[in-house]
Amino acid sequence: MLYTPTDSTELQNILLSWKNFSEESDTYQTVNKSGYFYNRNLLVVRHTVHGAKHYGAIVLPKDYDENKKYPLLVWANGLDQSNPTVDLRGLGKVFMRLKDYFILVPSYRGQALVANGRRYCSDGFFGDAFDGATDDALRLLALAKSEFKGIDNNRVVVSGTSRGGTVALLMGIRDPGINAVISIAAPTNFFSEEMYNRYTKQYKYQFLSHKKTIGAIRAKMIKSSPIYFVEKYPNALLLIHGENDKIVPVSHAHKVIAKLKQKENFEYRITDQGHAIDNQTLYIMDWLRQHN
Repeated sequence: MLYTPTDSTELQNILLSWKNFSEESDTYQTVNKSGYFYNRNLLVVRHTVHGAKHYGAIVLPKDYDENKKYPLLVWANGLDQSNPTVDLRGLGKVFMRLKDYFILVPSYRGQALVANGRRYCSDGFFGDAFDGATDDALRLLALAKSEFKGIDNNRVVVSGTSRGGTVALLMGIRDPGINAVISIAAPTNFFSEEMYNRYTKQYKYQFLSHKKTIGAIRAKMIKSSPIYFVEKYPNALLLIHGENDKIVPVSHAHKVIAKLKQKENFEYRITDQGHAIDNQTLYIMDWLRQHN
């Protein structure tokens, strides 16, 4: 019963819930500002929704002039079940290559943002790592757009690897104003007994550890699975996956490719690597320059 195939009514109900989702935060505050982060201004912001606090990093373009327009990158971080942090020190190459970009780094629910040696811990259930994480990232993006008039709303890209690639796809599906999506080594379907068997302990924690109705559990699994909605994203999409990925099978990418093979602004690469894909940087940067 849990994995009975979904139908159009169930999918439409999910789409309606996303349509009614509010990206607005209740409160907003800059809690830390540094002018020495790769020679760029770094803001750590706290925003609250229904009393729950969430943190995010906003890195301003180098030599930022609020009277000019700049593109924006949301960096959607991956998932480390044993270490629920996103440390900005690991993103130095991104900051150096995209000096003219705003860069947003959300701290998802239950995750700590590490910036300038300090930890900023977001509230919420860490196991809500896909659908809930997408909520958090969309709200940070909406906040940044409302606070910085220098952001070019027509040049917003979301990029991520592994869990971050899933969040990138879900953000694009839910916000068609996002101009480009880069998804690397992403799981794309959690509504599957195969995924339960592959990630049993982690899967139980994420989807089965709270007392909910079967309908609510199914909805959370499907909301976390871009494969059911990916054809609704209208803009440029780059998908990269390793043929030898032992963590997220390449079949997740192939199923997206099969759905989008007629999409004009869709590109994909299947490499000979595993889950860590580290030889595509120049290709990604070239694609980004063309599409954003």
